[in-house]
Amino acid sequence: MRKYLPSVAGNTALRQRLGADIAQGALSHAYILEGPRGSGKRTLALELAMAAVCSHRTESAYALPCGECPACRKIREGLSPDVIRIARPEDRATMGVESIRALREELAVVPNDLDRKVYIIEDAHTMTVQAQNALLLSLEEPPSFVLFLLLTEDASALLETIRSRAPIRRMQPLDDGTLTAHLCEAAAPTVRNAARSLKESAPAQFAALLKMANGCIGVAEELLDSTKREAMLERRANAERICHLLAARRQNDELLALLIALGTNREELTAQLRTLQLAVRDLALLTRTERAPLCFFTDREEALELSSRFTANRLLAVTDAAERAIAALAANANARLTLMQLLGELIA
Repeated sequence: MRKYLPSVAGNTALRQRLGADIAQGALSHAYILEGPRGSGKRTLALELAMAAVCSHRTESAYALPCGECPACRKIREGLSPDVIRIARPEDRATMGVESIRALREELAVVPNDLDRKVYIIEDAHTMTVQAQNALLLSLEEPPSFVLFLLLTEDASALLETIRSRAPIRRMQPLDDGTLTAHLCEAAAPTVRNAARSLKESAPAQFAALLKMANGCIGVAEELLDSTKREAMLERRANAERICHLLAARRQNDELLALLIALGTNREELTAQLRTLQLAVRDLALLTRTERAPLCFFTDREEALELSSRFTANRLLAVTDAAERAIAALAANANARLTLMQLLGELIA
């Protein structure tokens, strides 16, 4: 069977569907590629760009893209002027209409040296309504040689008129086995060596990395960096400790000390509370079934024992309290007061 989009890990059905569209000349003029941060959207976009112009795209003896023809190499090495990235400015939370207007001004210009021009719009969900409306004009009647790839974490943030003109293709999370195989076998040499070393020298840390990556290659690769991994491991340790203190019920002073020790940085506190929610989510599911899939705990027996000390309603209350604290931090509330309010709700 022909290999489609081989650099994309997992996502077999998605790769087969898109690859067949290209091979049969049925590629849409635009796609929305949806998935969480680190799920492989950028890799998929580049593979699609290469496949769309690959010299061997109609030859079943070759993988699609082949990765070796001049067109594939130019795109892979970032040398083609016909693959244009549109990105949100780093100092802004949204992508304004100016970026899309600039795109439209040169949209009709024919490709330089490829069969197509490919526009990769990153963080498409951050486009303002004005930017989306400007893009809509181009999506309605684009030149035949143009391919739009809109990368987004949340397709629902796009206007319905945008979604109606570009099929949504969703990235699927990788299971632990596929993610491990990619990190240790298929990734770039530096990533591969780091993953193999961690897996051999610190298997517990590697298992935690897989859980916190949540099926996303990019996140897993980030966590191979020791500094980022240490921060993640500290958040996990704090979350697990909070769960044990809540189960004990009479350790309020220790719980207070732990919450105060978390500091006052809103971004870090939000990350910590999200990690706590993952742990509580596992415990809540285990109160219903011992076979629940786990996204935080690596030791099922330990998690089962801990879950037995909670009711489902109690765990739901913890999750809701954490969510309210996250919302308060997002609204610029005082971090210390938010933690005190959280404590009061947790021990109520």
